[in-house]
Amino acid sequence: MTDEQNQMPSTGDQSISNRLYTADVGQDLALHTTTISLSSTDQSNSSRNTLVCIAPEFGSNMYRFRVGEHDLMYTDQVLLKNKNYTGNFVLWPFPNRVRDKRYTYQGQMYSLEDVQRPGNDAALVHGLVFDRPWQYTQPVIGPDAVSVTTYVDVNNESPYYTGYPFDSRLSLTYTLSGTELTVTYEVHNKSSRALPFGFALHPYFSTFADKHDVFISIPAQAVMEADDEMLPTGRIFDINKVMYAMYDLREPTPVAYLKLDHVYTRLNKPALSILDYKKLAMQLHVSATDDFTHVVIFTPEQVPYICIEYQTCSTDAINLHHQSPALREAAHLLEVQPGATYSGALHYTIVFTT
Repeated sequence: MTDEQNQMPSTGDQSISNRLYTADVGQDLALHTTTISLSSTDQSNSSRNTLVCIAPEFGSNMYRFRVGEHDLMYTDQVLLKNKNYTGNFVLWPFPNRVRDKRYTYQGQMYSLEDVQRPGNDAALVHGLVFDRPWQYTQPVIGPDAVSVTTYVDVNNESPYYTGYPFDSRLSLTYTLSGTELTVTYEVHNKSSRALPFGFALHPYFSTFADKHDVFISIPAQAVMEADDEMLPTGRIFDINKVMYAMYDLREPTPVAYLKLDHVYTRLNKPALSILDYKKLAMQLHVSATDDFTHVVIFTPEQVPYICIEYQTCSTDAINLHHQSPALREAAHLLEVQPGATYSGALHYTIVFTT
């Protein structure tokens, strides 16, 4: 952290038209950590105010996305303080799972055996940075948006470096404009060799009291078969076929009817998913740049949330990548050449239906 950053908390504001933009960096007494808040205030309709909160030291977890009085991000504060699975956490460089905690890249085998995760630990789950402390820059407040950048470095002092020895920096820029949040990721390869990666965010979107009143639609034409460890077999099911029609979410479907933990692919363009809160007269639109080729839908029972995880690759892409041309295409592993950068973006947009 720089001396300038240590002078927090800081606040600022700027307005244009009917919106007032502010930013705050300070200490959250309940979480016992530094948090960053970005807000977009509608000066004529408080039900359209938007607030985003990020905890850099907790893996750059975006633990709050509030619109009016409704917090669309489900966050368990105990889990958040333990850097566990809640809020909206970062999956990088391996979204989802890695079979047997090992992989081969460019002829060399790497082991991730030292990485420990809660629950079933047979496969590496959810990458290497969601439980690491991140750094951040000063928020930037403009006439029509407010933004902040967080980042984490991988080098020979990083945990698990032997399992992923690719010197690099992952940066996330959160930009709030009106009721739209854009999260732009950038991977900078600081090493002397190609760097393999996949990127995703893992949001727990609130469904509130009744999942029957929340509808989801996903523009995907296929779903990947998974084995008992939730790892891809390599088979892809075309949901246009009658035998796989139960996975079809192209038309709005009540979340209450779903029991899924599946990787969707072959996304239509534009790849716009919609979570429709009927009682709230509000929709959450999720979209992304074309590098996001897969969407994981997770609908656990008896909990008030749904996960819509846009990924730039499949589960276990790092292992599927070298098995065959067909699996290489299905995996969509991304690579960055030495000294180069790669970037993409996710968009969370609130649309009011009345």
